[in-house]
Amino acid sequence: MAEFRIVSQDGFDLKRLAAALAESQGWPRERIGIWENRREGEVVVTVDDDLLAPSTGPDPLTLPMHTPRDVHRACELIRRRDGSLRGVDFADLRRQAARFFSAGWSVADLLHALSHRPDGAPWPRGEGYQGPEWLHHRLKHWTTPSGDIRPSVSQETVQMRIVGRAGLPDDIGMPPEGGEEEARTGRAAPDRVRAAADDARRLLRAATRTTSDGLSHRDRTASRINRSHDAED
Repeated sequence: MAEFRIVSQDGFDLKRLAAALAESQGWPRERIGIWENRREGEVVVTVDDDLLAPSTGPDPLTLPMHTPRDVHRACELIRRRDGSLRGVDFADLRRQAARFFSAGWSVADLLHALSHRPDGAPWPRGEGYQGPEWLHHRLKHWTTPSGDIRPSVSQETVQMRIVGRAGLPDDIGMPPEGGEEEARTGRAAPDRVRAAADDARRLLRAATRTTSDGLSHRDRTASRINRSHDAED
């Protein structure tokens, strides 16, 4: 626990000053103490030590992986965290992971895919569920029949947030009630989530002031968007 004192002879409200200082630092009020010592004319502030620790920077689990060095370090982290990768050749792990990182996945997304199916059910763990075949089996479930990478959990979350911002119905992109996909997974098919997110982006653009730069950016983006036939249905 760290402690510092505020003293003034100018008649300031020291408790208010201490509270303002804590707020300016972003310290949660419940994790600091402010005590007034009237006899000494001072205010004592106590702060949890971890609030004063230097920031460690962005969470490495959520950072995008762009360079070969990034991918290499990410795979080292994944192999340390997932015991099922014992016996997997590092070059094979790096080759498989690089495909998902190229699709915008993070380390956290890949760790989730190695521990959960796309429908949210956990993968089996323990003896017999290790090695390269088990790695390929799990990752294959996170690709489409054509081999494309499916949206990760965090990407689906962002896409549905876009849908919510546009004021579209919560069930947009969901399969018909009682449909096979809904019964099996309980969630929208990824291609329909992407289609719904595209629709939401168009609505957001329609309500936003259009500039020449915006039109230019839209043209460049549109030329790179590929929508499957199912997503357009």
